Amino acid sequence: MRRWPFAVASLGAAGWAFYNGQAPKPQGFGRTFVGTPGQGRLMALTYDDGPNTAWTPRLLELLAEHDVKATFFSIGHFAEEQPELLREVAAAGHAIGNHTYNHVAMPFHTDDTIRTELRRATEAIEGAGVEMPLVQGKRLMRPPWGRRRPGTLRVLREEGYVPIVWSVTLWDWTKRVSTEKIMRKAERQISGGDVILLHDGCNEGMGWDRRHSIEATELILTQWKKQQGLEFVTIPEMIERTGFVVP
Repeated sequence: MRRWPFAVASLGAAGWAFYNGQAPKPQGFGRTFVGTPGQGRLMALTYDDGPNTAWTPRLLELLAEHDVKATFFSIGHFAEEQPELLREVAAAGHAIGNHTYNHVAMPFHTDDTIRTELRRATEAIEGAGVEMPLVQGKRLMRPPWGRRRPGTLRVLREEGYVPIVWSVTLWDWTKRVSTEKIMRKAERQISGGDVILLHDGCNEGMGWDRRHSIEATELILTQWKKQQGLEFVTIPEMIERTGFVVP
């Protein structure tokens, strides 16, 4: 009996599952917010893994210079370590979202563990004196690495979070990153309506060098805001103005 059709179908299903669970834009496992890539003139800069004492302050200065508000997805235990810095981020008008307490890969954990990670991160952020914005009654949450499965998204909905992913991946976390490499990827991907993924910290520890991410931020704002006139807003404002209905 020939088994190859079954094998091909199995490989195809596995590929579909991996694509929808790992790639940022697919919606096969459930709706997430990725902006409106290729449509409109709104843009959202987002930063993961902070706050970071080494580079978050400089990033705040840069965003203020360009009169831009961004969205920061904070790791819970860093929020506990640096509550004053997180308060500075919020006081500057930027939106704060949940990025779990320990930066866990959520699909590989039980529902109870995911709930605990979400709860501890939110408690750390709010314990720092920061009010997390509500979008249609839900807080913002970004799964670490963007990884998700149907159960992950179900738990997020049940716990009162809207999952935020992205449409532009600039790979600024890689070991051999450079500002030039980041900008080459930006040139290829940015088309308007995008949610851009960058990092002001690193889950591996406080003080991580993110100078290339900050330099790329300035170049992105110069090219797409100053020269092309795109409007950079927070995720809550982008959701409101694009009419996205939170699942």
